[in-house]
Amino acid sequence: MSGRRFALLVATGRYENPSLARLRSPSRDADGLEQVLRDPRIGDFDVRTLVDGPHHEVTRAIEDFFLDRRRDDLLLLHLSCHGLKDDNGELHFAAADTDRRLLASTSVSAAFLHTQMRRCRARSIVLLLDCCYSGAFLPGGKGDTTVHIQDELAGHGRVVITATNRTEYAWEGERLSELDPEPSRFTGAVIEGLRTGEADRNADGLIGVDELYDYVYERLQAGRVAQRPQMWVQLEHRVVVARSVLRSRPPDRGDDEAATPHPLPPGRESAHVPPRTEGPPGRRPRAALGQMVSLTEAMCGLPCMEDARSRALFATVLGDHLGRRVDVRGVRLRMDAVTLVRAAQQVPGGLHVLLLVIEVFEGRAVAMDVRGRLERDDAARLALSHSPSPDGAYEPPSGAELGGLGRLLGLRTLVRLTEAMCELSCMEDGPNRMQFAAALGQQLGRPVDVRGVRLREDVVSILRPVLAVEGGERTLMEVVRVFEGDREADELGRRALATD
Repeated sequence: MSGRRFALLVATGRYENPSLARLRSPSRDADGLEQVLRDPRIGDFDVRTLVDGPHHEVTRAIEDFFLDRRRDDLLLLHLSCHGLKDDNGELHFAAADTDRRLLASTSVSAAFLHTQMRRCRARSIVLLLDCCYSGAFLPGGKGDTTVHIQDELAGHGRVVITATNRTEYAWEGERLSELDPEPSRFTGAVIEGLRTGEADRNADGLIGVDELYDYVYERLQAGRVAQRPQMWVQLEHRVVVARSVLRSRPPDRGDDEAATPHPLPPGRESAHVPPRTEGPPGRRPRAALGQMVSLTEAMCGLPCMEDARSRALFATVLGDHLGRRVDVRGVRLRMDAVTLVRAAQQVPGGLHVLLLVIEVFEGRAVAMDVRGRLERDDAARLALSHSPSPDGAYEPPSGAELGGLGRLLGLRTLVRLTEAMCELSCMEDGPNRMQFAAALGQQLGRPVDVRGVRLREDVVSILRPVLAVEGGERTLMEVVRVFEGDREADELGRRALATD
């Protein structure tokens, strides 16, 4: 039996209860999203839209939406409304007739939605929540509390994407006039990514749910919107949300067939990763995918990837030296690893920077092992090609060869200082490192926090503020002199001032 694609868009902007501020973006959200999802060139969904419905109509529509589905169906539910919580902290979605005092009987509870999703036979469910979950109402903001979306709504075979994290507002458009409302920032980015095809990050002609999330997140950050979308995924297969309207053409082919985006496989749109085209010249999605597979496997095996806080620190250091922010969500190891790898792939010379950051956290031997994995891939070997040093050790190219990143010198200094610091006796155990960090922070005039769990991670936490403060290296050497003596301090200074 062939799979089908269904979407339900629930938008509530007008409220009978005066305590619920009117929202002007939901109706515009629904109109714009319906257009791209229904378009046979893009989403090809069977779409139903419910605008400003009372709670009994909304709950009935949701229950009916998830009822009698087939295993291979793809279901997409979008909610744009106020998010509220009751006295027990449970999440509710406001309908047109919602009474804040009677949420159990006049709203749509997250528990109800969770039950309908759990009972549904469809293997692929995408839930988009354009609501906020904290604080009181602000002008242009939606929602009013803190909830745990992952606990309440995430589940097997589901993708949950929220407009914000637990403590932010979901902002509406800038022009909130009565006659010309804009889509919300979150839904507007979703619509734009699908409408233009720009969310097709790997240029294979298809927009996966992970690509859509990355596009929306980066779009909001680039627009300096004070909200960070979140995503939780529990899937065993790729979920394709839409085709891309951008026409990808493989190199050296000029026929019309090559210029046509790859269609969704009939009946299996949400279940499998379809064959990929080569993409336009210069983007080489297959080569990039081969690198991603090799690097993701390697990254998942690193000790510094074992817990969320370690991955967050790794992402921060990587972002410092790529010259761009790298955010990991800390929910799933492999998803965070993919985020780190993709960030490195998207910057000229980024693979070299990634290998150096791995050397910072794990040492040269591990970095060389990861490099060896990559060199088994032709495209990665070409990207990493560089004259080896006389002893055969890994030596990355200069900052000029990396396209003028300008941060390579600081990264090399971090590598050298990390190795030197790891050899100091005062770094041997967690309590000693905490005492060293406290003394250093006092001299730098800023806090230096270490966890006392992993040696190299604590050393990186110590060195980052040192390298960020003018004269920080000199201060570090003096603190080392206090803890270790003159010889060790002088040796540390020699390494810090060494040139490549």
